[in-house]
Amino acid sequence: MRAGEKIIGFACVSVISTLIFASCGDLFNTNDYEIKKIKGAPNLDLPLANGSLVIQDILSKQDQANIKIYPDGLVYLLYDQTLKSQGIRDLLVFPSKSFTASVPIPAATRLPRVTEIQYATLNINNDFAFNPEKLSEIKFKTTSLKVTVTFSPANPASSTFEVQVRLPNFKLNGTAFQQRIIASATGVTFPLSGYIATLANNTFPLEIAVIEKPHAANVTIAPATSATVKLDFASIDFQYIKGFFGDQTTLNIPAETIDFNAFGNALTKAKVSFADPKLSFRVSNDFGIPTKITFTTLEARKTNGSKLPVLLSPASPVSINPPLLLGQSAITDVVITNAKPMINFVPDQLYYKITARINEGLVSGNNFSADTSKIRINFKAEIPLYGNGSGLVLADTFAVDLTNSKNSSIESATLVAKVSNELPLEAFIQFYLANEQTIIFDSLFASPKTALVKSSTVNNLGELQSPGILNQEISIPKEKLAKLFDAKKLIVKAILNTTRDNSGNPIDVKFKSSYKMNVNFGLKAKLKLDYDL
Repeated sequence: MRAGEKIIGFACVSVISTLIFASCGDLFNTNDYEIKKIKGAPNLDLPLANGSLVIQDILSKQDQANIKIYPDGLVYLLYDQTLKSQGIRDLLVFPSKSFTASVPIPAATRLPRVTEIQYATLNINNDFAFNPEKLSEIKFKTTSLKVTVTFSPANPASSTFEVQVRLPNFKLNGTAFQQRIIASATGVTFPLSGYIATLANNTFPLEIAVIEKPHAANVTIAPATSATVKLDFASIDFQYIKGFFGDQTTLNIPAETIDFNAFGNALTKAKVSFADPKLSFRVSNDFGIPTKITFTTLEARKTNGSKLPVLLSPASPVSINPPLLLGQSAITDVVITNAKPMINFVPDQLYYKITARINEGLVSGNNFSADTSKIRINFKAEIPLYGNGSGLVLADTFAVDLTNSKNSSIESATLVAKVSNELPLEAFIQFYLANEQTIIFDSLFASPKTALVKSSTVNNLGELQSPGILNQEISIPKEKLAKLFDAKKLIVKAILNTTRDNSGNPIDVKFKSSYKMNVNFGLKAKLKLDYDL
């Protein structure tokens, strides 16, 4: 049974009962009465919107995970975002290197032999000549070493001798690199992954030994015979490096933006003032290098093009603390000193561009870096919901269907509003009428009702003292009412202002998790009943 039919049915019973009681003097003489028409004015009560609203409902849905609560119940927003880190690692790139050494082989006639002996040697130092880095240690990652040995003249030396190449300061699990190489135009390649090279300002010792192999006949070595050894270090990469990395600046760190939209669209046209926001950067540094980061640009931005410079303490350039040991990290905290005006600016983005400089003004030092080392810049925003504001916008949509109620039979209607509000917010409210596609075609009021929802009162700390109470009936013009019964959706839009003092001036108020606004909106309609029997 439809709602309208049910109410009308009860009305008919009431009217009939009245007629029966009125004729009790001759109850069974039905010929004396003939009921031809029933008239009445029953009431129709329809709920429109009801529920409980807390401050968290005002915030945008994507920020629900950022809502936190202090022990005293004060609600705050916490944003903790790690920014992209790059740039310094790009400074530590090393080119492939090649070295060539020639070992003289003394002229002689070599008698037959059944064992090998060391015939000639050469011990030299080679220099990687990295610039500006002066490395003392490198653990290789993907580097390979190709060793090529040639003899001049090629015969008979190439068949009589082998070459042993030893790098005493290149060790894998404590064992030095040592390989026997025969003459070859193409050379032999060895992976150096995991080898640790100990260097002295990029230099390392190389030991070459020419080995006379067993041979059955005399071998004559001509004057000016030599063995040439070529070392090709390809794709020099590291798991870690140590040494002094030089005074360097990188300018290739791309600009970045942080989306900052804590309140969705609620503050788009609002004026807000947060009493105690806290904004900061935390820099976590894995590089054992004295480093300075310069923010060439750091500003809050709005989509309309307006900007606000962001101020730091310590001021840019910021010296970044280095860790003491490889594998550790060091922390540097940087505070945004104009956090309050920045948050009150209601930015859409935080934009920054940085450069990094290492070893500024230094000519020596003990630096270190792993291949995984990073400088991670973490942005943290802690925004207690404590302050004041005006023009905050809150809207919600409800499905309605009053088509079963015959609006042509409605004589008058009023909007019943019952609100108990613990939030320090007053609201100017409008009800918009929309079709199934949420296209608005009219509103319930000619203009938003003045402070339809009363704000709570607060004490001198901005905390709840007593709720705002509203219990009011508001007449609705018939032309508006007719359109209400055509609506499929009802959009409730509220413009919110925080509590004011007796002079109308804004005061800082607190929003706690326990504060609620209980809302009941309903439609009370008086029907005109004219029913023929």
